[in-house]
Amino acid sequence: MTHRSAPHYRDGTAAGFKGNSAAARETGKEAANSVTETLGRRHRQMMEAWAPYGTHGATPEEVAGDLGLPVHVVRPRAGELVKRGMMFEVGKRPGLLGCRVMAYSIVKPSAASEAP
Repeated sequence: MTHRSAPHYRDGTAAGFKGNSAAARETGKEAANSVTETLGRRHRQMMEAWAPYGTHGATPEEVAGDLGLPVHVVRPRAGELVKRGMMFEVGKRPGLLGCRVMAYSIVKPSAASEAP
């Protein structure tokens, strides 16, 4: 098994990017690199923000409101922390726009609560 020293999106240790054109992909790559530089601080901030919600967890919209940040800053950090095994999906709930969105917790659900 090889050890990766560089941060990578698939590991949740780097921000991702996408785009439909070469210019958009390049701009996205530059923005993702900038976000990756502050990812450790953001991940700590997200863990602290989700902590008060305990096992029930919260949606990214709730945490974004608590922190005064746009949800598009919070939601990707939750996905990265899930990939890293530091945050866990606890089920979908109605979001602010009425659609069901995933809620997350920093507390790993017990096997009993995961059973259908």
